[in-house]
Amino acid sequence: MAKIVFTLLWAGVVIAVNRVLDDVTWAQYVALFILAGIYAFTVDKVPGNRDKSVREGPEA
Repeated sequence: MAKIVFTLLWAGVVIAVNRVLDDVTWAQYVALFILAGIYAFTVDKVPGNRDKSVREGPEA
């Protein structure tokens, strides 16, 4: 549940940054790339479902 909330909040951050950089297309691309990288590294640190079958896949 925490990862869902974090993702929804992060989507709000991305939307806000895109609105601020509305007239500068190249800056939107750079900001989105940076924010996506931060999200990818951060979302793994957010507590979530620790079920073994979810983390290891169907062969567990």
